[in-house]
Amino acid sequence: MRKDVAVIMVAVLIMFFMTACTVKGGRFVPNSQFAYPNSNIKMLGPAHAEITKKSIIIAPKFDIKDLKQTYNKALASQAGANILVNFSEDTTFYTVLGIANTLTYELNGEAAKMEVGRQYLK
Repeated sequence: MRKDVAVIMVAVLIMFFMTACTVKGGRFVPNSQFAYPNSNIKMLGPAHAEITKKSIIIAPKFDIKDLKQTYNKALASQAGANILVNFSEDTTFYTVLGIANTLTYELNGEAAKMEVGRQYLK
């Protein structure tokens, strides 16, 4: 009888320590940045960058410096890019028992090159 109780207690403890929760949110930004009038926009390809922070007990957070750094990293993924268009921002918060916390910010979009000047009409 004692052995059965011990097995049940161990099973309950394992289930308790394996409890986790994930929350994900994001947004799509179709008109993502200001493009100067009469500028030429050349699409260069897909851009991706992400940043992750981890903490114990207190939830991690990003400041504006982290977000700008991630944006610049996404631009750097395509040579010559200076603007992102049609991008999505996704944030994922993962916690295990509210003790071990992970926060991830992910940026996906189109890298483009904007040349200010006369627009070439066809």
